[in-house]
Amino acid sequence: MRKTKSLWAYIDGEKLVDVVEVALDRNMMLEEVKQLLIAENQGHEVVFKIE
Repeated sequence: MRKTKSLWAYIDGEKLVDVVEVALDRNMMLEEVKQLLIAENQGHEVVFKIE
């Protein structure tokens, strides 16, 4: 059995959103969504983790 992994965005240490799902919903590339999250949350620590 395979475990499905995804890319999650954490804002100030709190799990916020599944970046892959957002990219699929908005028909965007992962890198575009990552840059959008960073731009929208300036002044906060944005970290991306694969889980």
